[in-house]
Amino acid sequence: MAAPGREPDHTHEAMHGGVDRVVRITLIVGLAAGMALLAVGLALTLAGRGGLAQSSLRALPALRAAAHWRAEGFYSLGLLVLILTPFVRVLGSVVAFTVLREWRFVAVTSVVLLVMIASIVVGAA
Repeated sequence: MAAPGREPDHTHEAMHGGVDRVVRITLIVGLAAGMALLAVGLALTLAGRGGLAQSSLRALPALRAAAHWRAEGFYSLGLLVLILTPFVRVLGSVVAFTVLREWRFVAVTSVVLLVMIASIVVGAA
């Protein structure tokens, strides 16, 4: 809403709409990619090309296993994509809010990103 006597800033509103669209697309693509990788893993398990690993593989071993068409590689990569999708969304929001000069949102979203990173670091320890 514009201040009295001022025209609304349609460019600013359009940019906010663009941020919402990018966030929505990021979440949809991340979910679709993660689920596709998990589905490939399931298909490979059913075809006898491996199964669930004792624990999730780290990124490089998962890539190697997927390159050899092993199910555990696809399962691990699918889970990794699903876990990273919210991180990409929050990081994208920090960038978008910075471009929009919405400093309050930059601060809040940055704190959320730091908490997410801290939870991964603490969980890995």
